[in-house]
Amino acid sequence: MSSTNHFETETVRYLVGNLGLQVLNLIDQGCTTDTDLMRFSSISKTCLDVKVPLLKTLGLIVADESGYRVTSEGQRVLREIYG
Repeated sequence: MSSTNHFETETVRYLVGNLGLQVLNLIDQGCTTDTDLMRFSSISKTCLDVKVPLLKTLGLIVADESGYRVTSEGQRVLREIYG
């Protein structure tokens, strides 16, 4: 799935849950690696092993050599949820 797909915000909220939204928000705030995400939250590596691929599949984040980044679709979801 590419980031051009559009999911309703409530669907995303349901699919990723509160921890997935927390991961998305942390990436938006500058966490780019699993280590960063675990350092600045109470999220375990096991949880990240589930949430990060899900966020990628939904087109909310991408990963490259510099780490994780929130896509424009991820930005839209964060705006609609958190304002």
